[in-house]
Amino acid sequence: MGKIAVITDEDVATFFRCSGVSMSYPAKTAKEAEDLAWKLSENKDIDVLVITERIADQIRPVVNEISKKLYPTVIIIPGKEGPIPGKVSPIFDLIKKTVGKEIKI
Repeated sequence: MGKIAVITDEDVATFFRCSGVSMSYPAKTAKEAEDLAWKLSENKDIDVLVITERIADQIRPVVNEISKKLYPTVIIIPGKEGPIPGKVSPIFDLIKKTVGKEIKI
């Protein structure tokens, strides 16, 4: 069974660790987040890489490159501040492209 890894800020990383996701890493700078993303994407045991929106925006070229690979699947989630206003959720966008309609949840 594959593992989940998380790149986020310190508070959210602590939350994920308390929730049982031991591979939760805080990134204080974009460079640190970028290095973590590459390192975790090369780990064959990791199937899902979760990154918060604000960090993903800081390292967008890296996220796009990692997303081209089959594994790990990159999931971008809102951070502790909530979703970035006016930003389309990647999951909702994927559903809209797949189903052909916007689905409200």
